[in-house]
Amino acid sequence: MKIICVLGLAMLATISAVAQKPSAVIKASKNVLILDDEKEGASAKIVKLDASFTSTKTDQKPKSYVWTISGSQGRDWEFISGKETDRSVQIKFNRIGTYDISASIGFTYKDKKGEEQEDEVTDEKEAFITVSNNLDELQQLYADQSFIKLVKKAENTKVKPKYANDPTPNIFLAKGYFGMYQKGLKDPLIEDPYEEAIVATAAAIEIDQNGIFNFHIHKAWLSQFQNEISINSIFINLEDAEGHPTFYTGKDNQKKKQMIDEITAGLEIYASISKQPFVARWLEAAIKYNAKDFKTANAIYNEEIPRLMKMENLDKLTETDQKVLKAGIILSAQTLTVMNKNNTKSCEVLRKANEWFGEQKDFSQFYENVYSNCDEN
Repeated sequence: MKIICVLGLAMLATISAVAQKPSAVIKASKNVLILDDEKEGASAKIVKLDASFTSTKTDQKPKSYVWTISGSQGRDWEFISGKETDRSVQIKFNRIGTYDISASIGFTYKDKKGEEQEDEVTDEKEAFITVSNNLDELQQLYADQSFIKLVKKAENTKVKPKYANDPTPNIFLAKGYFGMYQKGLKDPLIEDPYEEAIVATAAAIEIDQNGIFNFHIHKAWLSQFQNEISINSIFINLEDAEGHPTFYTGKDNQKKKQMIDEITAGLEIYASISKQPFVARWLEAAIKYNAKDFKTANAIYNEEIPRLMKMENLDKLTETDQKVLKAGIILSAQTLTVMNKNNTKSCEVLRKANEWFGEQKDFSQFYENVYSNCDEN
C-alpha cells in the first residue's frame, strides 16, 4: 500500500509539473489568401499573425517572441508590419504555396528558491497559410466533371506569364486528363490521357516549391492518382505471401525479368509524381538486389535506413506514399536478412516502421509471424 501511495504521489507530481507548463497559440486573420482577388486588392496578400501566451502560474511572464515562416523572406513573403521578434506581425505573401508557421515565446518564472529562470514554449502549425491564385473557373469545370473543357482551359491558363511559377494550372490539367481516362472520354487531339496526366502531374511537382500539393484538396487527388499508377505499374507485378507482398519466386526466368522490368519502370514513374520520392527507393533497393545489382541495393540502404530512423511521422506523405513505403519496407526486410545473413538490420527497420504501420493487418501479420523474434533482440 505504501508503494502504491508513493507511486501515486509521484504521478501526481509529474502531472502537476506538466500542467504548470504555459502554452503558445498562433492565430491568423485568415488562412487562405487569393493573390489576385480583385475585391480585396492589395490586402488580399496580407495576413495578420498573433502569438498569444497562456500562463498557468502568476509568476510566468512572456519575455520574447520569435516567428519562423517557411519559404524565403524577401522572395516568398515579407514583413510589412512588425518584425520577427514582435508578438503581432503582418506578412505580405508574394508567391503561391502552403506555408508552415511557428512562434516561440520565451518566458520567465520563479523556481522553488524564488530565483528567476527562463524557458520557452512553441506553437508549430504545418501548412497553416495557403496562398493561391483565383482559378475558380478551373475548379468549377473539375467539379462539373467537364474534363475535356478543363484540359483545354488549363492548357491555355498555364502558358500565361502570370502562372509561370504556379503549379496549379498543371494540377488541374492533370485532373482533367485523369478524369478523361477514368470516364473513357475521347478527343481527337489527345492521344493518351493517362500518359498526359503523368506528364502534367510531374510538371506540377517540379515547380511546386512551396507545397501547393499539401493543400488537402490537391493532396487527396494526388493520392488517388498515385494509387492508380501504383496498382497498374507496381503492385500488379508483386505476389501475395500469407497477406504480405513478395517477389515472384518461380523458375520462369523470363517472367521474373519481365516483372522486374515493369516494377522498375513503374517506380521511375511513381518517383516523378510524388512529393516524397524516397518512398519508392525501398522497393527499388529490393528490386535491385533481386536482379543481382548488389552494389546499387547496398548504396540505397546505406542512404535510406538512416533517413528512416530519423523520421518522426508520415504527415507529409499521401496515403499512397505510405502504402508504397510500407510495401518497400516489407520487401526490404526480407532482402536485408538475405544480404546480411541475419535479422539485425531487418528488425531495426521493422521496429521503426511498426510505429506507423503496427495497426495495419498486412504489416502486423508480417511483423508478428515472419519476424516474431525482433522484439526479443
